[in-house]
This record gives sequence, structure tokens and C-alpha cells, in this order.
Amino acid sequence: MRGAVIGCGRMGAFTSESMAKFAPRCWFPLSHAEAIRMHPDLDLIALCDPNELSLRRAAEAYGVAKTYTDYRDLVEDARPELIGIATRTLGRAAIIQYTAAAGVRAMHIEKPLCNSNRELQALTQTFANPDLYCTYGAIRRFFKIYQVARDLAQSGNYGTLREIRVNMGEGMLYWTHPHSVDLILYLAGAQRVDAIQGRLRNVVRGGSPLEIASDPIIESASIYFESGIAGHITRASGYALILSCSDAEIAVENDGQCISISAPRGEDPYFCKNLYQGTYNTPQSEGTYAPISHLVGCLAGDGAQRSSNVKLKAEILQGQRILFAIVQSHVEQSKLVREEDIDPEITILAKTGEKFA
Repeated sequence: MRGAVIGCGRMGAFTSESMAKFAPRCWFPLSHAEAIRMHPDLDLIALCDPNELSLRRAAEAYGVAKTYTDYRDLVEDARPELIGIATRTLGRAAIIQYTAAAGVRAMHIEKPLCNSNRELQALTQTFANPDLYCTYGAIRRFFKIYQVARDLAQSGNYGTLREIRVNMGEGMLYWTHPHSVDLILYLAGAQRVDAIQGRLRNVVRGGSPLEIASDPIIESASIYFESGIAGHITRASGYALILSCSDAEIAVENDGQCISISAPRGEDPYFCKNLYQGTYNTPQSEGTYAPISHLVGCLAGDGAQRSSNVKLKAEILQGQRILFAIVQSHVEQSKLVREEDIDPEITILAKTGEKFA
């Protein structure tokens, strides 16, 4: 199958030195181009970037002959079946809509999805096409270690899941926390969201009361589900995911390095922390390769993959709505906000310095 990448920067083609040096093995291959090139059923045939220097560097690194500075030219000339969209968020919604309308059936889209609620409403119509398969740059849900943690929490061996906490330090709403929101939705399972609440810092208004020019830092944010489960985004450090059950806490430590379980031992009511001894390391590549492989399965007609992609697309859209709801909650003095009450005028430009998220 023909594959292509739009955007030849850090996520499109070249993994950052910090990630390459420190991240756990489950994160690799991370860049779109590397993941597409590694897949046995894909041929990386084309690249696009308006920056000709970045484009030339990526083309040389991956041995790609077809290069374009305009994504429309790539779509019309190269006719890829699967495409990675690794641009900045500004303008991404238009790229998604154009490529989908042109007949591209599978796309791996970097996070976040878009800048405005009006763009999101248009993308909701685009995603409604049952022959369009999408994955998203919040890729932890595809890693075996997070899947094992979810299965442990849902097993009943540790009681009932009550809270999900995501600790990613002083993270920005658009740069960092699409990951947090997606993890909470994934781990809560098929649960209806009741309300969202948020408190932010570094909120710089744009041209209207509901336009946020900056990429705000989350001081705290919560997603409350009708089932009683609550998901919390904190400022705690450590890149840890913690699943608090009634009888234990299950944690994915250090961005996917290991699983620990804290539980009482015998009659002692206090928790004792131990490393989980089960298997969660897999020999195959994970990282961005995992969602790319899922898309290949959808294109090849795998019924289970296609069915799960319907749910995934719904949660991609829902995750973006929740980001907007966090902003609206902050603007309204941390009031609880329901998804259906999000103002259609909300816009987040997410600019830091001279760059957009």
C-alpha cells in the first residue's frame, strides 16, 4: 500500500534527541515516516513540507523521490492510501478534510485535532464516513503496557476502578494533555462523560473572549463519568498513570517503563508497593508503528480492526471536545461543563513564542 507523510519535522520524520535518549522502548519507532517505512505492507512513496530544507533532509534520510511543498499536490499526484499528518495544529483540520474528500482512506493524525469548536463540528461530519479510518498522535492506548494496566484494573482482582490520575508535570493543554485526556477515555472504557472541570494558568486572550491565544498550563482538570469513575490531570511529576481501585493502586511508571501494584498484604491495611511480574513487553515494534499497523488492518478488511476504529474515531472527537470544555470551565470560574454545553465559538490557537502547538 502507498504511504505518505505531510510534515517532516519532529513527529513526521525525526524523533527528538530527548525522546530517543530517554523514552522507554515501547515508544519506538516514533516518527510517522519511520513507522510507515518499517511496515512490510507499506511503501513510503512521498513526503511534503513547505520548508524545503526540512523536506530535502527527510527525503534523503528515507530515500523518497517524490517530494511536495503543497499537501494538495501530494494527495492528487501520489494518491496515497495511507497518510501521516504531522503538521502544526493550525491548518490541520483543512488538511484532514481535503485528504478525506480526495479519497485517502486511512490517516494517522498528530494531536491535537484542531483549533476551534467550529472546525471540530466539520471534522465530526468527515469522521462519520465509515470508509475513513483514523488514528491519533495520543498513542499510549496502543502500547501493551497500558493495555495490561487496563486489564488489571478491570479484572475485579483489585476491586472497583474509582479514579484515574495522569501525572505529567507542568504540562500545556495542547502540547501535552491530549495524551492525558485520551488515556483517561481509554481506561474508563465505554462510560458516558457527565461533566468536565478545569483550572488553567497562562491564559492569554485573543481577539474575542472565547479565543485563547496561548497554550495554557493545566493546574488541575477532571473528567467525571456517569458511572462514578473520575479522571484527574495533575501537575505531579513522573509521567505516571495511576489507576486507583477500591482495593489497590495500579501504576504505569515513567512513561511506560514498568507496572507497579500497591496493595495491602494480609491483615495489614497499609499498601505495599511491588513491581508487577506479568508480561507486558512484546517483541514487535510499538510506538507509532502500532496505530499505523491498525490502519493497515482496516484497509485490508479486518473486521475487528474496522469495528474498533469506529470507537476510536468517536473518542478522538470526544477528546478534543473535552480540551475545549476544560478551557470553557476555566473561563467560567471552574464551573462544571457538559459536552453538549460547549460554546461553538471556543478557539485555542495554542501559541508559545512564535510557534503554534
